[in-house]
Amino acid sequence: MTFFDEHLKKGSFQICHCNNCDQNLWPPKEICHICNEETEWSESMNVGKIIEFSKKNSSYFGMIELKEKIRVMGEIFSNDEPKIGQNVTMKAFFDTRPHYSFTVENN
Repeated sequence: MTFFDEHLKKGSFQICHCNNCDQNLWPPKEICHICNEETEWSESMNVGKIIEFSKKNSSYFGMIELKEKIRVMGEIFSNDEPKIGQNVTMKAFFDTRPHYSFTVENN
């Protein structure tokens, strides 16, 4: 299991950052694909905005841009139909694979 997966299993979504390039990397990598320097890890703030979404049956899912400027797909929970640009809070975990879900703020 990777560093990222181990932390995700504990509910902590880690952001991979290259200090040399000043870039957040997604998917996470231990070596930067731009400059080949080692990367560092920090915990995400777990907040972002809806970039796009769709609906399947009664469930919403979509692309979220986190505050750290990476994009993640996952299920969206909202009392009403979500809207592009709405703020969301992320819950991330790992069982047999990573799972990401987002709750619309002020829901």
